[in-house]
Amino acid sequence: FFSSRRRHTRSLCDWSSDVCSSDLLSFNRPVDHDLVERNLAIKPPLPGKTSWSEGKLFYTLTERPIYGINYQIQLQGAKKADGDRALIEPFSSLFSTRDRAFAYIGITPQERGRLVLFNITQQKKTLLTPPDLTVTDYAIYPQGDKIIFSAYEVAAGSEGKAKQQLYTVTTGLNVQHGGTGERAGKLQTLLGAKDYENQQFELSKNGETLIIERQNPRNPADAGLWALIAGQQPRPLGIPGGEFVVAPDGKSVALSQQGGIAIIPLASEAGGPKFLPGYEKSLGFSPDGSQQLAVKNNGDSRSLVLLAADGTAKELFKTLNPIVSCEFEPRHQKLIYCLKTDWVADKKGQYQEEPYLSAIDLNTGKDMPLLALPNYRDVQLSMSPDGVALLFDQVVATVANNRQALIVGDKAIADGRLWLFTLPELQVGKPSSEILPEQLNPGFKPQWLP
Repeated sequence: FFSSRRRHTRSLCDWSSDVCSSDLLSFNRPVDHDLVERNLAIKPPLPGKTSWSEGKLFYTLTERPIYGINYQIQLQGAKKADGDRALIEPFSSLFSTRDRAFAYIGITPQERGRLVLFNITQQKKTLLTPPDLTVTDYAIYPQGDKIIFSAYEVAAGSEGKAKQQLYTVTTGLNVQHGGTGERAGKLQTLLGAKDYENQQFELSKNGETLIIERQNPRNPADAGLWALIAGQQPRPLGIPGGEFVVAPDGKSVALSQQGGIAIIPLASEAGGPKFLPGYEKSLGFSPDGSQQLAVKNNGDSRSLVLLAADGTAKELFKTLNPIVSCEFEPRHQKLIYCLKTDWVADKKGQYQEEPYLSAIDLNTGKDMPLLALPNYRDVQLSMSPDGVALLFDQVVATVANNRQALIVGDKAIADGRLWLFTLPELQVGKPSSEILPEQLNPGFKPQWLP
């Protein structure tokens, strides 16, 4: 009477999308739509809306699903549309969300300087890059099937950093879920370093725009940001480098400049350039690009400000200490998680900066401290795409001439540890549960796959 393409456990649809819609059931004759919708059950619950088209029942999610979960769909008590009292035969099937997985740069002898994919759901580790390349940074494409990274040849030593190139490598994640695509580890060169040194870069959320800071080693004045937009050749933007953040749609970039933040359009529909005076840097955009988090320099303090597309600004909090990074909670976008610093006295009475993690309610500005990170330096955070957990690293730096150190960017790294922090259920005005982070693999620079 009806059929489903999902009789076996597999991904329902592209979970990296902000809105996910897929046909759950296909019927070969008219049915009572209201009865079907009332008797349709998904366990565990997966909030969404139903719609119909040509005998197919579509389900559009209203919330992001939890990754690494098997869901069961059941239908019983449904009838045909012609008034026949006979019930349709009960139906049951399984589908799953994408596995929980993240990437990191390895630190152990076998993984040293290599890009590693760790599938938490399957407890499976995959080395994505070859041992003759040292990875310095990377970004993940929105489908999770490919990663762009910068790397230099191990044989060149620390001097090879000036010749680092940009590559892409496949993760094999879609193949694991029965989809099409390349298996893990297929490497391609994206941007060489013959005429320009490749430095920092950032990929837009939609994967269409890559911004790279480059410099001509023969002419230091010939330096600045370049744009590599899908289907086009790399081109210089004619603006100097610095701290920058690319908008999710890839049509503009927020660049820190003296006295404020410049919003540089990369497409005609993005409008003209803008300058936001008094701001120190942009920390990033909301997933839909409608809001931006920026740090404002007040002279004697700093403020975290939420900037809307219409130009309105809302101060969330003020602090005397640096604000390192902030990320939007992706499920409801009502919270942000921020990495801040505080001055803490050691046993000798000397003060030093200590990072700590807190959650801020965007409506009330309520600041809820979650986790202190003593003895941590240069912490990098990554929010899971389902908003359930945070990844962060603990890096042990050393002197640059230490032969055992791993040279990444301008840092010499002796050791690194990865930590998983499952976020507590937060309620404004109530203390969070005391949850300790879980230690994972040795490594650094962790990033969740979308």
